[in-house]
Order: sequence, then structure tokens, then C-alpha cells
Amino acid sequence: MRKISGNEFLETIKRWPRWKRYTLVAFVSPPLLGALFALLFYANLHRSASAMTSEPLPAFPPLVPAQRLLVIAPHCDDETLGVGGVIAQARHDGIPVHVVFLTNGDAFPAACALVTRNLQPAAKDYVKLGNLRQKEALAALKHLGVGPEDVTFLGYPDRGIRALWEANWSPEKPYKSPFTQKDSVRGEAYCGQSLVSDLTQLIQKTRPTDIFVTHPADDHQDHSLAATFTEAALQKSKVERVLMHYYIVHRGDWPLPQGYSPSLPLVPPAGFTSADTHWRTVTLSHDALKAKERALKEYDSQLKLCDRFLNSFLRTSEIFGQLTQAGIDPMHTASVRDGQGDDVVRFANPSTDLTRLDAQLVGKNLKVTLNLRGASAPGVRYALHLRSEKGTFLARTLRSPYLSQPGSSQLVCSIPLAELETGTQPLEEALWISAETGMTARNIVDQTGYRYFALHRP
Repeated sequence: MRKISGNEFLETIKRWPRWKRYTLVAFVSPPLLGALFALLFYANLHRSASAMTSEPLPAFPPLVPAQRLLVIAPHCDDETLGVGGVIAQARHDGIPVHVVFLTNGDAFPAACALVTRNLQPAAKDYVKLGNLRQKEALAALKHLGVGPEDVTFLGYPDRGIRALWEANWSPEKPYKSPFTQKDSVRGEAYCGQSLVSDLTQLIQKTRPTDIFVTHPADDHQDHSLAATFTEAALQKSKVERVLMHYYIVHRGDWPLPQGYSPSLPLVPPAGFTSADTHWRTVTLSHDALKAKERALKEYDSQLKLCDRFLNSFLRTSEIFGQLTQAGIDPMHTASVRDGQGDDVVRFANPSTDLTRLDAQLVGKNLKVTLNLRGASAPGVRYALHLRSEKGTFLARTLRSPYLSQPGSSQLVCSIPLAELETGTQPLEEALWISAETGMTARNIVDQTGYRYFALHRP
């Protein structure tokens, strides 16, 4: 077949009927415009990341012998990615560290197929993957100076932590993993109450001075809810003077640049400069970084599939955020500021990009206002989730009658406090509140994560 030159191709198109040329333009233009938009977005994101690199973050306070660290990881590898360097430095200095894994990370179909060589994995294959990931975690932590006696595998369902908080709170309604087909661990039902109880006992046993856990605004639902369950357990434990430090693993297109860059510092996601997280950085020693790198290499089941992303966390530093607990009362508005424009979908569609959540007591109602980067749109789902300390859960999709200003960048919802009360018991002294946007219930574009609010009534 004779090759056609570019000029010949253009001459051929010119001879086409007008309708045919218009059809070609209509077919080709959207993907080209989409590619151009994505290119501009990533160029801007890289520029923002470079600017943040030149502006040093405040330093994390040096670790001291009196500290006791509790690291909570949603999956096996999160502890190394987010806290590996700090763990290594703490153990080098003789500071005790206990690591808790909420799940075994077994609900990863691609990894399961690779490990078991079965393109249609069965429940036993996912269990096998979970066992392998436990072994990888123990080997990784050995490089960081943590022995098996200081590691706890709770074994709750991977990709099911949010369901435990919202839908499967009590043992009467356990969650069943669609992957392992399990609905219990160590004789305890997969439910929110069990997870809070387990974490509470661990906090009381280890008496940590510092807890490291994933950030509530992490895009991965297990990560986001890990922060929520940890906060709930800490409140229940009554252990005082504990500092919470939040690390991020999944948030938009981050870390930047992607790939192995051990000479660069780790900086927060670009959109988080406007959020209410106060970031601090830990500069890793040469030995700590090398220990972290050796630890990460133990996660072979993950590196085979996403090595570029995982190696992005091998940097000269690690970052940890602090959040200020807000109080809700009739005189003041409590606010949560969210990151902005740090994901290509959120950047392209401002109507899905949350910027702030405001909460205030107005009489016997809780007034919650969601602020968006753009005007609200009919095709976007706006949801508000609340949970009381006693476990009462309430979900609201923000549409009439809860949506007061359609088409604006503010969505206002007024909820009677009586709806959050349990039987004859009045509402307790605190609430967890979360807001999210998405196209469907399963497609979440942006979220604040659950945040803890103390209630101050008149």
C-alpha cells in the first residue's frame, strides 16, 4: 500500500463535502482540547510544586526520648510511604514505635491476579494476597527498626472502612467483604464499633505521646476514614496530651514530580496551601532515607504495579500536618478549609471543588454551608454526612428543601438537632461532619473528610 504524504492527506480532506469535514472536526476536537487542557493543568501543577519547594516549611520538632509513637496505616506500605523515615530515626534514637495496620490491603484485584496468577481471583486468592502483604510489612518494618512484637494487624476489610463508619456500625449489621467474603476478624464482626474498640484498647495499651495517621482529606476512602476512627478512639480512650500528626498518600496528582527523586524534598499538594492543615517537615538523615528505601523494596507485590508512584515518596523529607479542632456555637461559625484545584477533574469542573465547610448552631438547628470554587451545577451530587458520638448517622443530599440557593457557589443546609438524637437521649457534646461532591454515590470527586466538632450550647 502506497504511503500518503501529509500534503496529499490535506488535499484529500479539502475535496471532502463540507458535512464530512465538520464531522471530522467534531470527532477530533474534543480529545485534542482535553489533552491540551490536561497538559496545561499538569504544567501549572508542576510550577506550583516547584514554587513550594523554594519556600521551606516550618520544621517538625526534634524527637526526644520521652516520646512514644503510634503509627496507624490503612494498608501495608502506607506506614513506609508516609512515616518510614521518621520511624527509622525514632528507632535509631531508642524511641518506641508501634505500628497498626487497619487492613491487610487484600482488595487489590490487579495485585491479586499477579500474585496468584489467576485472572479471576477467588476469595481464597484475596486472603493469600493479604497474608503476603503482612509478610512484606514485617520485612519492611525490620529495616526501619521495628520488630514483630510492635506490629498489630487488625485485619478489617480493605476498601470497607468507610462502610463500617456509615452503614455497618453495630455487630448486628456486619460488613461482608466482596473480596475475601469475610465478615469478621478474631471473632469480632466487621463493624464500626469493633474497630473503635480495638483502636481504643491499643491507644490505652501503648499510651502514645504522638499518633501518626492518614489525613481526613486523603482521596482514598480507607485513608480518610482511618483518621476518623483514630480520632473517635482517642476521644474514647481518655488518654490525654496526645498530638495528632496527619500524613497524605493519595491526594490528586501528588507527589510531584512523580518517580524516584531522592534529592528533592516532599512538599504538600499544591492545592493545600489554602487548606486549614498546618504542615511541618522532617528532614531525613542519610541513614533514615536509605532504611526507608530498603523497606519500600520489600513491597514487591505493589512495586510491580505502581513503582513510579511509590518511589515518589523517597525524598529528603517527610511532611506532617496538624488540624485545629473547631467548636460549634450560636455566636461563632466553625470552618473547615479544603484544598483547591489539585486534581484535574476538580480543576476542570469548579462546581465539584469544595473550598470550605461552615457550621453554626442556630436555635435548635445545625446550619451547615458548603462553599464551592464555582457555581453549583444540576449534574453534581452534593452530600453532607453527620455522625454523633453515640453512633447516630445522618446523610443529606443537598437539594430542595435543603438547598437554599441553587446555582450559587454556596449550598446551605439546616438540620434539626433532634434528628441526631438517640431515643430520649439529647445530642452529645460533639459531631463528626463530612461533605463531598461527585457525579454518583460511588464517584467522589472531592471531600473534606470527617472532621470533629465540639458542640457548645447556650
